[in-house]
Amino acid sequence: MELWEHPAERYISLVSLVVIAISLAILAGKRLTEPAALILETPPQKSEAFPPTLKVHVKGAVQRPSVYTLPFGSRVIDAIQKAQPRPDADLNALNLADFLEDGQEISVPSKNRLASASVLALTSPTTSSSSSSQFKQSDKSKPKTVHLNTATEADLVQLPGIGPALAKRIIEYRRQVGGFKSVEQLLEVRGIGEKKLEQIRPYVRP
Repeated sequence: MELWEHPAERYISLVSLVVIAISLAILAGKRLTEPAALILETPPQKSEAFPPTLKVHVKGAVQRPSVYTLPFGSRVIDAIQKAQPRPDADLNALNLADFLEDGQEISVPSKNRLASASVLALTSPTTSSSSSSQFKQSDKSKPKTVHLNTATEADLVQLPGIGPALAKRIIEYRRQVGGFKSVEQLLEVRGIGEKKLEQIRPYVRP
């Protein structure tokens, strides 16, 4: 018995072989193209990472005051060490363990400056007290003796209770009467009574 005696069976067999061949070709093509796709894929580019930095200004009792660039996370002591503190730097006045911030200003104080400030603080009360005492003594000093017939307006206003207006009236009265013969004549000047006369009597003479 011959294989594929009927033409229909032969046709079906051929079609099946073609379908199988095409399927195998497709599968082979996929396998060949997949590695190529992998080869064509470019790995993501990695950007170069630089550690973050900050800038601080160090001044005061240091040998090299300037602006310094330090790694992020640095502390105050790191910046001061770069600026080289002077022997008189008062580092205890600062928090050396504090974290730095970008744009921060660090002023290192001097021990000599603090000592000078302490001396001024100690001497100031004494100086102030001395000045105050001198002022009080000057304030309490008795007015000098004023001669009514030769006194000027400036002399008269030094007397207790005598102002510029009253001094002018005393001089005008002296001009009218030709001079004082006694201290009691002041009672004739408008504005001077017994009480004011007794107040200035120790300091005036005719």
